[in-house]
Amino acid sequence: MNGQSSSTLKPMLHFGWFVGHGFGVQGWGTPGYGLGYDWKKPALYQDAVRAFEQSGLDLFIIEDSLTVPDTYGGSAEVSLAHASFAPKHDPLALVPYLLSATEHLGIVPTVSASFYPPFTAARLLATLQHFSEGQLGWNVVTSGSDLAAQNYGLDQQIEHDLRYEKAEEFVDVVRRLWRSWEPGAVLEDVSAGVFADHNKVHPINHQGDFFKVRGPLNTAPLPEEPVLVQAGASPRGKAFAGGHADVAIALARGVDGMKSYRDSIRAEAAKAGRNPDDVKVLFVLKPTVVGSAAEAEELRAQRRELTQRDIDSQLNSISYLSVIDFKQFDLDAPLPELSTNSNQGTLEHFAKAAPPGSTLREILQARSGGAGDSIIGTVGEIADYLESTGSEVGGDGFLFSGFVDPVTVHGVLDKLTPELRRRGLLRKSYGNGGFRQNLLDF
Repeated sequence: MNGQSSSTLKPMLHFGWFVGHGFGVQGWGTPGYGLGYDWKKPALYQDAVRAFEQSGLDLFIIEDSLTVPDTYGGSAEVSLAHASFAPKHDPLALVPYLLSATEHLGIVPTVSASFYPPFTAARLLATLQHFSEGQLGWNVVTSGSDLAAQNYGLDQQIEHDLRYEKAEEFVDVVRRLWRSWEPGAVLEDVSAGVFADHNKVHPINHQGDFFKVRGPLNTAPLPEEPVLVQAGASPRGKAFAGGHADVAIALARGVDGMKSYRDSIRAEAAKAGRNPDDVKVLFVLKPTVVGSAAEAEELRAQRRELTQRDIDSQLNSISYLSVIDFKQFDLDAPLPELSTNSNQGTLEHFAKAAPPGSTLREILQARSGGAGDSIIGTVGEIADYLESTGSEVGGDGFLFSGFVDPVTVHGVLDKLTPELRRRGLLRKSYGNGGFRQNLLDF
């Protein structure tokens, strides 16, 4: 989508797509499941990213997890019956296939600071960044699951804030490895027989609280480092995102919640000595486009009529993400106050889907009916929401969430893209500066 130079691009908002089931089963449980695609093959994802790029999205984030969840009721039955969080493939293996199908879209695999050795992460990401010519990002997560920890030799995950201390050191080491070759280290001087100047390639000799890494990195130096994406919701997570992220992704309740979150990230960025405008805050939104307001209300009502599958699916998901077995709670009693060492922001967002004192069933009904990070509406209604919310919050944009099967992707983008562009909310073309510059265009 070459076209205007980046200096002429003045869209209001950035948009991306977040696939919450990662590189795994896509469309399961929907009428379009498996129609003309195989979720185990890269072609499905390649077709999706082509659609994302044609629609002017800035990035595609691939979630990941490292276990088969069995927190809900002490069994993996629901996880496997609903293909929820499992099975899935490693997102880093998918990246080259996506790069071959796009030129401008930022491709962002998830990397766990809890389990990846920094040297391995730095080398993999540097290699992919070279191959991508500036399209790569990395979604740094702290992996709160005890089940995942048990796959890596631990009995349980370390304490929440300590995980962020580890992530701080992880990011620092990865970046120091990327910078272990000084600018100008590669000479490629054929006449002198010198490829690189050894005086400009250095060990980092890092020894910290969590990692011990000698270095230097044995890949070629990077002309530009990958874009760092992070989803910090707790106070410690926000400090990490503000201090390091180029893109902060968030769940937030209503305009006031979104504005408060964005302001807090920008404050943390300023505290860390960064320009707050360099951190783009994108709010996760799951849109469903319908043909009329009446159809929207009918669909909301249908979704509020919870089936056992709906109940099990939602409770299985929050059980895994919070490490709390929600099967123990009475559906028709108020949800008690809960705390977790895992995903604190996700748990808070779940609990606030309905007013204080609501029963667990009422929370599930509110979520199913389009509360929180879901919206059901006509093209005009959804565009109105994006325009007014983006304006009130102050930017920076939205991250559509959903499967990447053809029915979901085209059901949203084919209808919404023209209207967003007509209103000047969505870019019509990309500049030539790569993923990072696309984010900084506005």
